[in-house]
Amino acid sequence: MDEKILRRYNSQEGADSYQGKFERHWRERTNNRTEQRLLQKLFTRLSPGNIETALDIPCGYGRLFPILHTVAPHVVESDYSEFMLQSARRYHEASGSVAAQYVQNDALDLHFEDRSFDLVLSVRLCHHIRDHEERLQYLREITRVSRCWVIFTYADHASLKNRLREIRRRVYPKRSKWTLKAKEVKETADAAGFEVVESIPLSRLFSLHRYSILRRRESLS
Repeated sequence: MDEKILRRYNSQEGADSYQGKFERHWRERTNNRTEQRLLQKLFTRLSPGNIETALDIPCGYGRLFPILHTVAPHVVESDYSEFMLQSARRYHEASGSVAAQYVQNDALDLHFEDRSFDLVLSVRLCHHIRDHEERLQYLREITRVSRCWVIFTYADHASLKNRLREIRRRVYPKRSKWTLKAKEVKETADAAGFEVVESIPLSRLFSLHRYSILRRRESLS
């Protein structure tokens, strides 16, 4: 992981800043609403009656918990930052609903047993992971702890926004985004015993983020 990002994220200042991120700017407010509608749509692809437990990692300040809780009675909120977990607990208590647990964790080395959760939700983390092999390790970890379903986001290498950025890099000195290719996601999922059920961009024009639903093949039998 990028050490500078981690230090800021795991601080009170970073937690406070992130909590207000989706309210400060119209673009982030729009992204948040779009993201929540997309998640609600994706949850209809699942089998809610068979989902009892879910892991939300990284949970941030807990903004996706209310939606996740509609499909999973028992939700564990987990994050690298202890300050984010404190914010999540306060955010949930203010709304009158709290998670089953709040657990500090590193997504590259989750402290959960294999297949601990029926569903794992992991949003807006992969594109912060600098090392390519660590991005694949992250995907292996979130599939490892899932019994059936994984929904996660990654920066799509083939997205229009990324292609345009790579063109601009020929003129302006910017680093490449930390992306994954759809083929890499499929191959890593296959190796973990999962199939890619659906993969949807958050926005075809304005976002790198792609939501993918993975399902463990054994859960079909």
